[in-house]
Amino acid sequence: MRRIVFILFAVVLVLLLHPKMNRSTESSTDPVQFFSDPVFTLEHIEGIDRVFKAVSALNIPETDRGEIIRSAVIPHHTLIADDIGSFWKTLVSQEQPPVIIIVGPAHQNQGRSLIQTTKGSWPTPFGTVTTQDMLVETLIQSGIASEEPRSFENEHSIGVHVPYIAKLFPKTQIIPIIAKSPANDVQALELVRTLTSILPKGTLLVSSIDFSHGRSVSESKEKDRQTLSLIETRSYEKINALDSSFLDSPFALSTFLLWVDEHEEQETLIWHEHSGSLESKPELDGTSYLTFFSHPKEETLTLTAVGDVMLSRTVATWLSQTTAQDACSEAKKNLDGSDIVFANLESVLSTSSVEIEKLIRFKADPKRVDVLHTLGITHVSVSNNHINDYGEAAWNESKDYLVTAGIEPIGGYRNDGQPVVTQIGKETIIFLAFETWNYSLDPSQVVTRVKEAAAQGTFVVVSFHWGIEYDHHQNSSQTLLAHEAIDAGADLILGHHPHVLQGIERYKDGLILYSLGNFIFDQFGEDENETLVARLSIVGNTRSLNLIPMRIEKGFPRLATEKETQTTLQRIASWSSPELSDTLLDGSVNW
Repeated sequence: MRRIVFILFAVVLVLLLHPKMNRSTESSTDPVQFFSDPVFTLEHIEGIDRVFKAVSALNIPETDRGEIIRSAVIPHHTLIADDIGSFWKTLVSQEQPPVIIIVGPAHQNQGRSLIQTTKGSWPTPFGTVTTQDMLVETLIQSGIASEEPRSFENEHSIGVHVPYIAKLFPKTQIIPIIAKSPANDVQALELVRTLTSILPKGTLLVSSIDFSHGRSVSESKEKDRQTLSLIETRSYEKINALDSSFLDSPFALSTFLLWVDEHEEQETLIWHEHSGSLESKPELDGTSYLTFFSHPKEETLTLTAVGDVMLSRTVATWLSQTTAQDACSEAKKNLDGSDIVFANLESVLSTSSVEIEKLIRFKADPKRVDVLHTLGITHVSVSNNHINDYGEAAWNESKDYLVTAGIEPIGGYRNDGQPVVTQIGKETIIFLAFETWNYSLDPSQVVTRVKEAAAQGTFVVVSFHWGIEYDHHQNSSQTLLAHEAIDAGADLILGHHPHVLQGIERYKDGLILYSLGNFIFDQFGEDENETLVARLSIVGNTRSLNLIPMRIEKGFPRLATEKETQTTLQRIASWSSPELSDTLLDGSVNW
């Protein structure tokens, strides 16, 4: 009898010590079953019925093998179940991924370890989604994540996405990962590199994130603006410090960004909304949503434009008291890294003593080409109201100095609009420059030149020296000429001459910067010393412009203070097309 009791005791002890048994006794509510992977239910996730309804309405698109999307940020708020479905539907239009990784927050900071995963399955009305157990086990064995199935029961950062996967990716298994709030970019980088080493080609990573919580539309807009700035600069330390008023998982965001960079991809913000706007209740506290897709990185071209550069008169005196490097040091910070830097050269570089009868003349020492070199300026308009200050010979001399220095002069002495072609990677950039002061400008000639350029190039930039000095608003002649140029095929219009900033207009497929004001000059008015750097990025068919306000002191630009930056952006917005007002307050335009 004692022997039988002992044997029974030993059997019970072995069962209790078995890993599966031990794991199943962690909680009476744990869905883990004896000797099997856990089965997770979705019924207790708030709003899951809305998700089921959205998934039921999804029509599976025919595969069109469109753009390849390697990773994404998708919200998990059930309020926007239909929108979440549209994002997943976009992902299914490409090749079915062998594995989908879902990275989200542990909303209740549940579990023992910072980073957690599990094996198991999620039954849904549309099929059952299972984990890729071999890869999950490899991840666990690496020590990056611990296996904690209890943490995944009713965790909606994972569960909300499962029904979409069940319907749209019926053959794809998942690797679910959640992280507690202290997890940071150091652990995220370790995770990304480990996953990259073990995952099959074509794996899709989805970071499940809701952004600004508990804020009105206007408050969330400011929070999201800060978050987007940190994303652009990859400021991981600051991202780590963000609380739920910004987003619910800095770790999941860092994982996405690090994945994008490790795989040499490029993220694109494809959707930005707020629950208050969607429900027409902007004053109520709600949640904001940012959705990103990433693609294999396309070649990026950066074209930076600035205003009038005048290197004579008092500017020459100030330069004689310092060096070009010191004078240009702050401006250079905003021009570095550009493929092309464009300016309007407002003074000829000449030794000529011939003077044309004129009230104001600008002639600079040819050695001052060192300023253009220091700033990295590659292209200058030489078509303006000062081209004839010292006669045609001096203008030709100036042009020769520029060419010898490797700087492209743009524009003809008699306004004939000779094109300058620049090849950057796959992009053929064609520049034209015209002025409206010395020689009559025939709009039909402009149209002809632009059409010829558009037929040869992929991107056409037209510089106009036009408008009324010191007026912040363009006149009707400027608008008409700009529209005609864009109708003919121009992509970007750069305006000069008013000596102050003017507004920006998006017209059809083109963008018009009516006046970039001064950049290097010796005028003394506050408006005349308000300037900016216009930095254009071209990635495939996507064009984005960032405005960087500056202030001129002793002839040269310095970085603007935060208050000065906001002042300039507000003023630019007030002079620009109404539909651009909001985006210009953030210093950007996409078109």
